[in-house]
Formats: sequence, structure tokens, C-alpha cells
Amino acid sequence: MIVVSARAAASLAATIGMLTLAGSAAAQHATFRIKGHVKTERGEPVADAEVRVEAFYGYAAGTFAGQRTFAERTNAKGDWSVAGLQPGVWMFTVLAPGFLPETVVLPPRLITTVSQGLSGMALIWDLVLKPQRTFDSPRAGVLTAAAAAAAAGKHDDARSALSSVPFDADGDYLAAAGRIALLAHDAALASTLFRRAIEIDPSSYRATLGIASAFLVQRDFDGASKAFDAARTRTRDKDEQKFISAAIGELSAIMVR
Repeated sequence: MIVVSARAAASLAATIGMLTLAGSAAAQHATFRIKGHVKTERGEPVADAEVRVEAFYGYAAGTFAGQRTFAERTNAKGDWSVAGLQPGVWMFTVLAPGFLPETVVLPPRLITTVSQGLSGMALIWDLVLKPQRTFDSPRAGVLTAAAAAAAAGKHDDARSALSSVPFDADGDYLAAAGRIALLAHDAALASTLFRRAIEIDPSSYRATLGIASAFLVQRDFDGASKAFDAARTRTRDKDEQKFISAAIGELSAIMVR
């Protein structure tokens, strides 16, 4: 017969409890893979582009636990794939020479658990990202400087540079500035810039998708869902429509919980 002291028994019970909780947490949320394609507006693949994936929130838009950032590069066909993601709200960013940053925030499998899906499986839609080429104008320096600072994690410098965005800038310029603001983790500034872009060009797909992303970062699920729906009507790209429809579906599910 083995005799265990009260202190040892308590320690053992605590250890078992921690392992049980850890096992439950790991089993609760299925990991998954997202694959996609980076191309120009003309459909040309963008090779060797950096694709960054960053979590804002976790399951049901709660606190995130797990690997928070991923990075991958596109192949010669512009294809990329990232595995090991968990349900939550994620920002996807494309960085490539000669292009401005492309950003979108999505809620993949926001409330999916293991009982609802197999861990490690890829989503049924591909994420198509189309970075905008750097503007060829005297005003391009503002966006270039802001983009470089945001990509380097110098968010304050990026916000400072964006404060110089011309008041009379056109819709494309403002939408590009908004995406950089998202990369700099300033959803409020991004929302302001996207709204200005929509005022100039109400049909802008990029600005409307940007508004949806900003709403999502701010946990405004109803606003995000409506903006995603509006963005879906502003694109004819079926792949873009698919991932937007998936986002709307996820948000509909969380809003009725």
C-alpha cells in the first residue's frame, strides 16, 4: 500500500485538473487551414508576396488563446496556404514590392467546435486577395511611408503619416489609406477613411469591404454583416463573393446565440 501525504495528494489533484482543462481547451476548438490566391486586378498572379495572418479575437469573438500570428509566401502561381488556425476573428494582409498593403478581417469558423467539424480540414472557400499597385503620383509618398511603418510594426509612425492624407484625395487613395490603418491596428481611423472613400465613390468594393473589416475588429457584428452584404453586391468575382458569404454566415450564427 502506498501512502500519499495530504500535500502531495493536493498537488497531484491540481496537476490532473490542469491537464484535464488543457485537454478540454485543446479539444474544444478545431484547427483548420485557409488557402488562397494573390493576384492583380487583371488576374495576374503575384509571386513571392508575404501573406500575414493575425488573430484579434478567439472563439465567439472572445479572448484568443493559441498561436496568434502566421506568415507565408505565395508560390509562382500566387497560391498560399496557412494551417493551424483556430476559430476567431483574423486579419489577412498581403505585402509585396510595388503594391500597397491589402488587408481584410474575417471571422472564419467563429463558433465552430470539434463536434461540428474535423480538426485540420481546409475551408471550402479560397481567400482571394488583390493588392493595389503603388500610386504613380506626387501624393504616393504618404501612403508608402505609412505602409512601411505599419508593416514594420511602427503603428504610431504609420498613424502619424496617415494624418497627412490629402483632404481632397480620391476614393481609391482613401480606401488604400484605410487598409493601412487596419494594418496599424487603428480601426477607428480606418473606418473614417473608408467612409470618406464611400462618400466619394458609393460603389467602391474595397472601401465597403474595409468598413466591414473595421466593424468586425470593433465587435460590431450587425454593422459588419450589413457591410459585408453590401460589399458582396459590389464585386463580380465569384471567389470574393464566396468568402464574403461565408463571413456573413458566421456572423449570422453568432448574432443569434
